[in-house]
Amino acid sequence: MAELDPENARILSYLQVQAAKLTIPEIQEKVTEAAATLRASAVAIDEAQYDITPPGEEWTPRQLLDHVVGWHLQNAREVLFVALTGEMPFEEPRNVPNGRDEMLAAMDAAFESLFIHLADATPDYFLETKWEHPMFGPLNWREWFLFLRLHCGDHARQLDAMRASSK
Repeated sequence: MAELDPENARILSYLQVQAAKLTIPEIQEKVTEAAATLRASAVAIDEAQYDITPPGEEWTPRQLLDHVVGWHLQNAREVLFVALTGEMPFEEPRNVPNGRDEMLAAMDAAFESLFIHLADATPDYFLETKWEHPMFGPLNWREWFLFLRLHCGDHARQLDAMRASSK
């Protein structure tokens, strides 16, 4: 992987330090709060605007939410498998519902399952198993778990900007 720019290096350092320091319940709380913010941002956009690309954007709100939820479904599954077994799960076809409420319900269900099952994980097991993040390089399951917080927050802000630019 190429050398990270200063901002990505700062974010990677945050993920590494905080994921090692925080307990699993503390990371879960951060992810839960960020997911609630994402949900609020998603439902604040009028559904009639979900298939319209706002000025200055490349995606519609539906495409953005599809990206976010798709990543969260995949990452929740990967984190869960690695945390409990040390192995990456077999690949599954992408299966994200199309409707806003259905997408959010799928994300909530994936996170709920992840949270319930991570209670059985040993916090320092299988940290040597890492998989590639496109911007930050290889992350372990705890770092990927905390990354869900950042991903929710970044895209909540993007949804808020889409809503503001559509007015």
